[in-house]
Amino acid sequence: MSTQACRIRLLGHWRLDLEGRRAQVGSREQRVTALLGLRGTQPRAAVAGTLWPDSTDVRARANLRTSLLRLRSLNAGLVESARASVALGPQVLVDVWHLLDRLDQVERLQSLDGLDLHAALATLAGPDLLPGWYDDWVLYERERLNHRRIRALEKVAGLLLRRHDPSMAISYAEEAVALEPLLESSVALEVQAHLDVGNQSAAVQAFQRYRARLDAELHIPPSRELVELLTSAATVRLRH
Repeated sequence: MSTQACRIRLLGHWRLDLEGRRAQVGSREQRVTALLGLRGTQPRAAVAGTLWPDSTDVRARANLRTSLLRLRSLNAGLVESARASVALGPQVLVDVWHLLDRLDQVERLQSLDGLDLHAALATLAGPDLLPGWYDDWVLYERERLNHRRIRALEKVAGLLLRRHDPSMAISYAEEAVALEPLLESSVALEVQAHLDVGNQSAAVQAFQRYRARLDAELHIPPSRELVELLTSAATVRLRH
């Protein structure tokens, strides 16, 4: 097969394309490729133990060997294994890698110069990692990825506010809130962005949604700082 013929999708749903055609793969093999796509080269024992934690070591290693054979039968370069390690082949592309590259880019940002804001937003606010998969290792990777997404969205939203572009900041802040509705730092950015465009009604609505969620899920009120953000804006408006 040609270079870069193997493409694995982990965002939105699992999918393997070989030469542009969707491959039918069993659940075990899906999980092997997903784990390697997320964590890179791994010790064979770690992969077996992670994917089959309730099996004996012998059974888990046998499951891994069988899965690797099945994957190689689809494409000889899909996985590479040594005596003690296993990895995806060098021609394999995984969609989550593009997201990770974008996260790295945003985390290094000192300003917004050179950043394609619309493309970055589309990547950072893209589909969830392997929705419907509830393995412990998937839950861990999904949460870790979402935390990085939120930090990146918040960072760009903050930079946009500082350069007086609140309209675009709203989009970034709203996506951060969608990922974690109880995170006040994201809500504060959303509220501030609405205030900066002069839409106090939208700011109040964002605050009220957050307050209702906090009350329903944690039985606590919003912080004094967030309340003061709104009340100070209302005071300034009344003075004018």
